Amino acid sequence: MNKIKYFVTIVLVVFSFYLTDRVMIYIDSKNPIMKSILDKKDDYYVKAVNAVIKDNTIIPGINGKEVNEYKSFVKMEEFGSFNELYLKYDLIKPEVSLEDNKDKIIIKGNEKKRAVSFIIYNNELIEDYFNQNNIKYALVANINTAIKNNMEYINGEKEHFSDLHSLLKKNKQDIKLCLKDYSLLNECRKYKYYIVNYSVDASKSIMDTLNKINSGDIIFLGNLFYKFVNNERCNWVEPGIRFVAEEIFWVKGYSASYCDTLLHTTAYLT
Repeated sequence: MNKIKYFVTIVLVVFSFYLTDRVMIYIDSKNPIMKSILDKKDDYYVKAVNAVIKDNTIIPGINGKEVNEYKSFVKMEEFGSFNELYLKYDLIKPEVSLEDNKDKIIIKGNEKKRAVSFIIYNNELIEDYFNQNNIKYALVANINTAIKNNMEYINGEKEHFSDLHSLLKKNKQDIKLCLKDYSLLNECRKYKYYIVNYSVDASKSIMDTLNKINSGDIIFLGNLFYKFVNNERCNWVEPGIRFVAEEIFWVKGYSASYCDTLLHTTAYLT
């Protein structure tokens, strides 16, 4: 009997908050600021994009957003007029999301983001070029990697996965990403990591890379990056990656994003 009373009390409290909120919005709808918010809120509505699942792979979706009328009104009342910069939003979660399908392997980011991510493995020349040119990238780390605070790391350790996990966590650099074929998948799942597989391997052929790259791609830059000339391999790292970067950024119009940003259902909330 007591449980029923508690349940009824909770329902009444929740309903009263909801009713109060609706009444306040109705009363405030006579206010010019609230009227402007109600008139324009549909212009700022963004529909959520569902994740795409095929077999054991997934391409993450994107959160949507809708205007929170009352929070926007409270913020704008402080300034005395409507201003779209002070709109407040509520998140709309996709019906099919990465968060509900963590067992799937991520094969790329959502193409609507107009961005790509680079993953660098064992190539200091490319790291130096990216650092000098402020290009975002993720580094495949192992237990011997010197962890820095301004970097993004993917756990690429097989023998010492848990040790690297602890090291990344200690340095607040654990973004919970594993790279397929470079990590122990059982350990990844044990520690609730997302598993990523690159969609473009740029380790060998530059021209093949340029032909394959699309928005949302995860581009792998391994310890080989060569130009084929007269059937001979010549080390062509810096000019090669510069050529690829210019094609991606200037010709195709994509930006470089950290994996953590590209692969999650980022919403633009304020």
